[in-house]
Amino acid sequence: MTSFSVDAGILTGMMFAISRVSGLVLGAPLIARRIPAVGRAALAVSLGMFFATPVGGTSGLSVPMLVGGIFMNLGIGLLLGFSAGLVFELFAVAGGVLDISSGLGLSSVLDPTTGSRVTVFQRLFDLTALTIFFILGGPRLLVAGLGGTLEVVPLDGSVRLDPGVANVVLDTVERFFVAGLEVAMPALAALFLTEVTLGVAARMMPQANIFLIGLPAKLLVVMATSGVVLLSFPPVMASIMTEIQRIMLAVTAALG
Repeated sequence: MTSFSVDAGILTGMMFAISRVSGLVLGAPLIARRIPAVGRAALAVSLGMFFATPVGGTSGLSVPMLVGGIFMNLGIGLLLGFSAGLVFELFAVAGGVLDISSGLGLSSVLDPTTGSRVTVFQRLFDLTALTIFFILGGPRLLVAGLGGTLEVVPLDGSVRLDPGVANVVLDTVERFFVAGLEVAMPALAALFLTEVTLGVAARMMPQANIFLIGLPAKLLVVMATSGVVLLSFPPVMASIMTEIQRIMLAVTAALG
């Protein structure tokens, strides 16, 4: 009778690697909100087996240490996924600002991937950014970034709580919030000029109902200028893709 055995070091490494990939899959909004649960589980297991490396010293590894290693890698993955996913909020900020400025903020549509309600331009910008991300090879970049973090903090390594992690995350939020406003700036400038024009018209023709004229005028302006905003997405996404890998390595370096 043929016996089958698996080395404890390899099995432990697979568990740790699957835990880290699972954290990334759960923490990244790009993946967590758009892939079914079965697909996320299959992705985590397949990538985890790919990144798994044997863990030494498993003979003296107790159950609490094993559970601690699993949760440590899961936490690292969650932090990496959350930090990398923050860059996509740039486009959500740009779309939300345009919706509020144009008067479309009160209207919303159902996002079937999340089950929540989002505004029109927010949904449009989100889908456009996601499409460009896949066209430019974004998933390969995420996998490469995850592999780079294994060199900084190995699967059986230890982490330290460094304030630098919070600084990296806060700096990312600040930079991409400002970048979202910059992306929407052409349309915002056109809307501002429209508001000024309507204000002057209201002073010169007080008998005219500028409010009824202003709403469709702003809608026409924002729809015309949104094309200019969308044209800026490919170069912005190209720079974001390099930024994602830098953020993942910076977060891991702060933990290592």
